[in-house]
Amino acid sequence: IPSLFLKKNSKKKVFNIHIQNPKIKLDNFDLVVVPEHDNLDGHNVLKTKGAIHYITSKEIENNKEYLFSISNKLKKNEVISLILGGPNQYYDYSDRNIQEIFSKVNYLVKENNLNLVVIPSMRTPKGTIEHAKIYFGNDNLVLNNIDKKAYLSAFSISKYIVVTCDSSSMISEAALSGKPIYVANIPAKKNDRRFRKFKKLFKELNIIRNLGDNLENWSYDRLNETDRISKIIKNKIKT
Repeated sequence: IPSLFLKKNSKKKVFNIHIQNPKIKLDNFDLVVVPEHDNLDGHNVLKTKGAIHYITSKEIENNKEYLFSISNKLKKNEVISLILGGPNQYYDYSDRNIQEIFSKVNYLVKENNLNLVVIPSMRTPKGTIEHAKIYFGNDNLVLNNIDKKAYLSAFSISKYIVVTCDSSSMISEAALSGKPIYVANIPAKKNDRRFRKFKKLFKELNIIRNLGDNLENWSYDRLNETDRISKIIKNKIKT
């Protein structure tokens, strides 16, 4: 609403940009920036592959040593990180679903002689964090709270990254790392078409694979849509 008011009433020229689907007429904005999987089209629509986000490569590099500084359990080049989202209208963080993810990750940790780091997000239930601490024991690092430095450090030092399927944003952020990303899937409780389209795109870009019984190494072009879109916006404003 403030954006529309200023554009209509300000004496200055206002260039307004809306992030995500505004659910109103697109011509109210100079630019609308949306993920490709949202299926939104228009002359002023900029589509991104995945979500735009605040993470930068410099931040990842600057926090590289952080996890090593808070834990003596981790060995370089032998870390797998499990990044947990949380329940939403599409995915249920039931004990059964979480147990299945933990079981798969634990198997991979033992089979490949890896160190595990479990990183919660703002949406991760406290019960899920406590479950992880008990399940994975003292030999692995399970963070109790939100820790941005740990999140960034994990992108730098992990050999493999596992992200739960409920957050396209976290998967998009992990794609800036260039590391193999495995998606831990949870059965959908309602139509998750947008999530499936997002995952299909990221598989085609060779960024993600489904979490299973094996680990592979592969490479892809680091995805930095925020940087790409910001350059387009700067050029649009200049003209």
